[in-house]
Amino acid sequence: MSAGHHLESWQQESAQAIAKRLLVASMACVTVWQIAADNKEATELRLFLIKLSGRQRRHKFTNLALLAGLWVFLSMIEIMEAYSLEKLDGLKTTARQFFKKDV
Repeated sequence: MSAGHHLESWQQESAQAIAKRLLVASMACVTVWQIAADNKEATELRLFLIKLSGRQRRHKFTNLALLAGLWVFLSMIEIMEAYSLEKLDGLKTTARQFFKKDV
Protein backbone atom coordinates (compact mmCIF):
# COMPACT_ATOMS: atom_id res chain seq x y z
CA MET A 1 0.00 0.00 0.00
CA SER A 2 1.39 3.41 -0.90
CA ALA A 3 -0.62 5.45 1.63
CA GLY A 4 -1.51 7.99 -1.02
CA HIS A 5 2.03 8.47 -2.32
CA HIS A 6 1.57 6.24 -5.40
CA LEU A 7 4.88 4.54 -4.72
CA GLU A 8 4.17 1.97 -7.40
CA SER A 9 4.14 4.66 -10.10
CA TRP A 10 7.36 6.43 -9.14
CA GLN A 11 9.82 6.53 -12.01
CA GLN A 12 13.07 7.03 -10.11
CA GLU A 13 15.89 5.06 -11.66
CA SER A 14 18.42 4.92 -8.83
CA ALA A 15 18.28 3.69 -5.26
CA GLN A 16 19.37 7.12 -4.03
CA ALA A 17 16.47 8.83 -5.85
CA ILE A 18 13.99 6.35 -4.37
CA ALA A 19 15.49 6.84 -0.90
CA LYS A 20 15.20 10.64 -1.19
CA ARG A 21 11.59 10.41 -2.30
CA LEU A 22 10.76 7.95 0.50
CA LEU A 23 12.36 10.35 2.99
CA VAL A 24 10.22 13.24 1.75
CA ALA A 25 7.06 11.10 1.84
CA SER A 26 7.92 9.91 5.36
CA MET A 27 8.46 13.49 6.51
CA ALA A 28 5.05 14.46 5.10
CA CYS A 29 3.41 11.55 6.95
CA VAL A 30 5.07 12.50 10.24
CA THR A 31 3.94 16.10 9.78
CA VAL A 32 0.36 14.97 9.13
CA TRP A 33 0.43 12.70 12.19
CA GLN A 34 1.60 15.63 14.32
CA ILE A 35 -1.15 17.88 12.95
CA ALA A 36 -3.75 15.15 13.49
CA ALA A 37 -2.62 14.47 17.07
CA ASP A 38 -2.50 18.13 18.17
CA ASN A 39 -5.69 18.92 20.06
CA LYS A 40 -5.20 22.65 20.57
CA GLU A 41 -3.25 24.73 18.08
CA ALA A 42 -3.86 22.66 14.95
CA THR A 43 -7.67 22.68 14.86
CA GLU A 44 -7.91 25.54 12.38
CA LEU A 45 -5.02 24.13 10.32
CA ARG A 46 -6.77 20.74 10.08
CA LEU A 47 -9.98 22.38 8.83
CA PHE A 48 -7.98 24.42 6.32
CA LEU A 49 -6.11 21.37 5.00
CA ILE A 50 -9.33 19.36 4.72
CA LYS A 51 -10.87 22.18 2.69
CA LEU A 52 -7.82 22.30 0.42
CA SER A 53 -7.95 18.53 -0.06
CA GLY A 54 -11.33 18.78 -1.78
CA ARG A 55 -12.56 15.77 0.15
CA GLN A 56 -15.92 15.70 1.84
CA ARG A 57 -15.98 15.17 5.56
CA ARG A 58 -18.28 12.55 6.99
CA HIS A 59 -16.33 12.33 10.19
CA LYS A 60 -13.84 14.71 11.69
CA PHE A 61 -10.96 14.13 9.27
CA THR A 62 -8.68 11.45 7.85
CA ASN A 63 -4.92 11.49 7.63
CA LEU A 64 -5.13 10.92 3.87
CA ALA A 65 -7.28 14.02 3.49
CA LEU A 66 -4.82 15.99 5.64
CA LEU A 67 -1.96 14.72 3.48
CA ALA A 68 -3.76 15.76 0.28
CA GLY A 69 -4.48 19.19 1.75
CA LEU A 70 -0.88 19.55 2.92
CA TRP A 71 0.34 18.84 -0.63
CA VAL A 72 -1.93 21.58 -2.01
CA PHE A 73 -0.85 24.00 0.72
CA LEU A 74 2.85 23.37 0.10
CA SER A 75 2.24 23.99 -3.62
CA MET A 76 0.43 27.22 -2.75
CA ILE A 77 3.32 28.38 -0.58
CA GLU A 78 5.77 27.71 -3.42
CA ILE A 79 3.62 29.75 -5.82
CA MET A 80 3.22 32.61 -3.34
CA GLU A 81 7.01 32.76 -2.95
CA ALA A 82 7.57 32.73 -6.71
CA TYR A 83 4.98 35.37 -7.73
CA SER A 84 4.17 38.82 -6.36
CA LEU A 85 0.67 39.56 -5.11
CA GLU A 86 0.18 41.88 -8.07
CA LYS A 87 1.12 39.12 -10.53
CA LEU A 88 -1.19 36.63 -8.79
CA ASP A 89 -4.01 39.16 -8.85
CA GLY A 90 -3.46 39.70 -12.58
CA LEU A 91 -3.54 35.94 -13.19
CA LYS A 92 -6.74 35.69 -11.15
CA THR A 93 -8.33 38.42 -13.26
CA THR A 94 -7.29 36.67 -16.46
CA ALA A 95 -8.60 33.31 -15.25
CA ARG A 96 -11.95 34.84 -14.29
CA GLN A 97 -12.40 36.03 -17.86
CA PHE A 98 -12.39 32.40 -18.96
CA PHE A 99 -14.79 31.31 -16.21
CA LYS A 100 -17.42 33.84 -17.27
CA LYS A 101 -17.57 32.73 -20.90
CA ASP A 102 -20.61 30.81 -22.01
CA VAL A 103 -19.91 27.24 -22.97
